[in-house]
Amino acid sequence: MKRNIFWGLGALLATMLINACSDPTLVGGGLLDEDRAEVGFTDTFTLQVATELSDPLMTYSPFPVLQADRFLFGDFRDPVFGQAKSTINVQLVPPRTNSAPVFHPNFADITGVDSVVLILPYTRGGFYGKTEGETFGIRVTELTEVFNEDLEYFSDHEAGIASAPLAEIEFVATLDSIPYTNYLDNNSLAEPAEADTVSFPHLRVPLPTVWADSLISFYLADTTVFNESNRFLERFPGFQLEPTLPTAGMLAFTLQSIRAGVHIYYRDSTDSPRDYQLFFENDQLDPIVQFATFEHNYEDTDAVALLENGEENDSLLFVQGMAGLRSKIKLPDLSVFENVAINQAFLDFYVARGESLDTANYPLARQIAVKAENDVGEEVFISDMIVADNAQIPFASGFGGVPEFIESKGAIRYRMAISTYLQEVLEGRMSDEFYLIPIENNDLTDTKRSEVAERVLFYGGNHPQFPVTLSVTFTRL
Repeated sequence: MKRNIFWGLGALLATMLINACSDPTLVGGGLLDEDRAEVGFTDTFTLQVATELSDPLMTYSPFPVLQADRFLFGDFRDPVFGQAKSTINVQLVPPRTNSAPVFHPNFADITGVDSVVLILPYTRGGFYGKTEGETFGIRVTELTEVFNEDLEYFSDHEAGIASAPLAEIEFVATLDSIPYTNYLDNNSLAEPAEADTVSFPHLRVPLPTVWADSLISFYLADTTVFNESNRFLERFPGFQLEPTLPTAGMLAFTLQSIRAGVHIYYRDSTDSPRDYQLFFENDQLDPIVQFATFEHNYEDTDAVALLENGEENDSLLFVQGMAGLRSKIKLPDLSVFENVAINQAFLDFYVARGESLDTANYPLARQIAVKAENDVGEEVFISDMIVADNAQIPFASGFGGVPEFIESKGAIRYRMAISTYLQEVLEGRMSDEFYLIPIENNDLTDTKRSEVAERVLFYGGNHPQFPVTLSVTFTRL
């Protein structure tokens, strides 16, 4: 009986829909011309564009979700964008286990330190530019400044360091796996340490054994110091890792790996090899600070003239990762859009071509984002990106901002959908000036920009063939 009722309702509904689709009054076919909505399109605007310096970038946040996953390293000399240097500042702590607050070493039975090695795992996806075959230099210096894990640290913060470095080496980076022997300290003198061969891409920096001697003496004087990270960090604040050679590329290290840290290789009274590792890994039990300091220099680049020309409409737009150059774009007079609803709005930027732009060695930025000030003066990512992010839609499909070759123009274009942002500008809820920056892996966290060394050079607002273009489809209300 119920099935017959549902079938009857279905048939009635289908009949109503068929009649509705055939009735011109219901679908709008019978509306008077003056009652129809007016749909318009325009792409004739001239946008004012400029290249400007970025503000210092937050490279450490007290909130774990906002902290960087990898750290750029190098004194990168970009042929177009000038110098970009990244120095890493990092604290380290004794290891913890699930069963004990701190995994204590067997230093009481030590007979001597064999070696001390700083291990820095490479991040494959973080390399940029020409890195293969390049000779890099690294200087490891002890910090004298004790960082506060409850504060934010920015890319212009110059950390206090010791007057003399602990170590300084030159090396050629390789992403081939490098093996090393790890003697796992099982904290039991009754059992020999187990040797384990570990292989992964990493840099090994030998440190002086006197540093380990000092740490061991510190521990043996009071073994409780390893239980309290504050007391430990006051005596051993950490390291600064500074690049010492100019290179044509940028490296990246993963410090949040259990493989990263300082290994102290020593022998016990039975002459058995032991290994104690201090970690860079951050966790809720033992929060530590890790941040990058950036230096940018644009001397002898085309960017210098653009930075000095004031409010002129620039012929080129520089967009750079780290705390580098960003582009500022000002929307034109939008009074033509009074009493309209924005249906679609797109921004088009075209990649500048030329021998100086070597995209084979310096790939284009994979994802460009748009930020603007809201009505309370906060610089935020525009709503079109936030909506895509909340819906877990990849920006490439929900917003755009990725490079695509346009065959009809023979050029590479970045197109960005800004319909919601433009409507908010018309309503006075967002500024009519916005900025382009590169981001990493669909992540709108500001600190993640510190992981990006990519860049892109665009044609400006007055280019005769490839100007910055705003195209808008709208409905007049």
